[in-house]
Amino acid sequence: MAKRKSKIDHQKSKRFQKDNDLLTPGSFKAKSAEDDWENEEQSFELQPRKGDTTRQVEALPIKRGGKVERVVRDVVPKEIEKDEESEEELVDTEEPQEEEPAQLAAQEPEGPKLTPQERLLKIKEEIARLASRVLEDPEENVSSLVTLRKLTLAPEVATSRLAILALIPVFKSLAPGYRIRALTSAEEKEKVSKDVARQRKFEQTLVTNYRDYVELLGTQARISALNSQNSKNVTPQQIKLGQIAAKAACELCNSSLRHFNYNEELFTIPIRRLNRKPALASDLEVFTMSLRTLETLLKDDKEHGSLTHTIVRILCKVIKDKKFRVDEAVINVFLSVALLDDYDPNSVKKDAAPKMKKKDRVHLSKKQRKQRKELKGIEEEMRKAEQAITAEERERFQSQTLKLVLTLYLEILKVASLGEDTSAKSLVAAVMEGLARFGQMANFDLLGDFLEVLKETMNNITEEHSIQTELYGIPQNVDDDDSTGGLYTSEDVRKLLLCISAAFSLVLNHGEAGRLPISFDLSSFITTLHLILVDVAVSPDLEFSHKSLRLADPLSESEVPDKPAVNVSTNAELLIKCLDLIFFRSRNGSLARALPFVKRLYISLLQMPEKTSIASLKFVAKLVGKYGSGLNSMWSSEDRVASEGGYILGIEKEGVEVEMERNNIGSAVLWENVLLDKHYCNIIKDGARSIMKNSKENGSK
Repeated sequence: MAKRKSKIDHQKSKRFQKDNDLLTPGSFKAKSAEDDWENEEQSFELQPRKGDTTRQVEALPIKRGGKVERVVRDVVPKEIEKDEESEEELVDTEEPQEEEPAQLAAQEPEGPKLTPQERLLKIKEEIARLASRVLEDPEENVSSLVTLRKLTLAPEVATSRLAILALIPVFKSLAPGYRIRALTSAEEKEKVSKDVARQRKFEQTLVTNYRDYVELLGTQARISALNSQNSKNVTPQQIKLGQIAAKAACELCNSSLRHFNYNEELFTIPIRRLNRKPALASDLEVFTMSLRTLETLLKDDKEHGSLTHTIVRILCKVIKDKKFRVDEAVINVFLSVALLDDYDPNSVKKDAAPKMKKKDRVHLSKKQRKQRKELKGIEEEMRKAEQAITAEERERFQSQTLKLVLTLYLEILKVASLGEDTSAKSLVAAVMEGLARFGQMANFDLLGDFLEVLKETMNNITEEHSIQTELYGIPQNVDDDDSTGGLYTSEDVRKLLLCISAAFSLVLNHGEAGRLPISFDLSSFITTLHLILVDVAVSPDLEFSHKSLRLADPLSESEVPDKPAVNVSTNAELLIKCLDLIFFRSRNGSLARALPFVKRLYISLLQMPEKTSIASLKFVAKLVGKYGSGLNSMWSSEDRVASEGGYILGIEKEGVEVEMERNNIGSAVLWENVLLDKHYCNIIKDGARSIMKNSKENGSK
């Protein structure tokens, strides 16, 4: 205590002495610069001290070269270690800021203002840089994909167009050929490795941006020149952007993205571009491209069937929504369905495997049943990923697709038979073509409806061109320059031939399957075929189809030639097919019907082209071989009685139509054979001579 008290007293006396020195005048001495530097607080003293936070801990000794060495290692405190880890996490998880498309498109370097060409070049370089970054390392540069997709929403049309085109190869390269399913809630909560989490994040980002991209294409593709004629808000640039969006969708449909997510939305884009055939060349190109894309998809989906069912379902719905105001080529798209080539709905299905008895079952524990259930789930996922399909699923797709197509056909025919909607009438020929192919697969319940509608359609066409409203077979309202000739135009002739062939095909295929308990009267179809034989002969398009090489119409407004989607059967082929169905594949053929048909065929041979004439002569030869001496009298007039009268062609009396059974065919003579004997084609000349020679030999016997 004494020491402490003496120390305090010493400090007080020292402080008192300093105060006296300050108060005493002259006692204060000016300090030198050296004294100030010593007493002044230095800058390094103001800096914070860094203490050594590490401490050393002695570890186990190590023996090296026969000597035991002491090992000391540094230990970092836990608080500092946690701070460093948190800083590293922040650095790793921090992503580069994504620039908005409007800001990115409007970026300009400092200096003079860029010209439009330089600005466009700069945008191209930026889009190319983003696309190349994504393709180099997709998982690392996924933010570039987001930025590139946002550039498609830029207000400038040039930027949006370039971004849309740049994303086509990007998605084609990144997207797999299968669907990426969304993660379940349990999968989102479970802990996974960094690589798995990174892959999942990339996949979800890819699916999200692809969905937005497809939605943008669907919105832009709706704008076309045909739909925007009366709209002043739509600019030509927007119309061009809509065409580019439709072409981009077709390009994605032709790639492996047809099996990727949102494929239904992708298929809807080209389907909605199918309307009336546009007159503008650019829109017509998109129209044709959409048709070819759908045909390719339907032809390639022969083994699976899910894509075919999806496309047919969407297409049928769109056609009904448009109230059948579509082009004939759109209906012909159904003829490209390859899924129904080997479908036989009348085949007897094999009985299912018998159920195993309870005593024969192998007992499984609860754990084994759980494992088997998990294995089945894994196998199902693997099967879906490999695009595998069972025979039952494929048959189900076939039946549903066929039902959709035939239902649409029936609705179009019913609307056309009423005579109110002209749009549906223009689709009758395409529907008949489809019925000739898929009609044999129709259910028996639909057979009666189809025959009734076909008969009404045929009667409507014949009534319009009935001789009761004409004068000697010459229409009163037809111009002199009408190139079709006859009572019926080429289109009407084709519709009638398709009606006849479809009706016989439906009945015959059901009869062969043994599901025809009743008989149908098809005499009206036979009478109509006899009526139009001469009009078929003078048709200018008798042997032409869309595959024939023909000169383009100079008066046509469109530069692209008019080609139907399928529709490959010519009128000549349909005529021979109808004759074969009547006389050789059904029970409707008879000698009484063969006689008037032979006379009409010989009259038509004088006007038919070379190939059709050869085919008709071969058919007559088959009839002669089938009915024998019953037809031989037509090549000779020796046994005829003059009082029987003459053959009635059908236009002798004004306002009277002569039926096939009342044309006095017994007095008909094939004098046309003499003219065919002088035909320029040697094959036709030899064929006519051969038939006449055989008839005389058979008659003499």
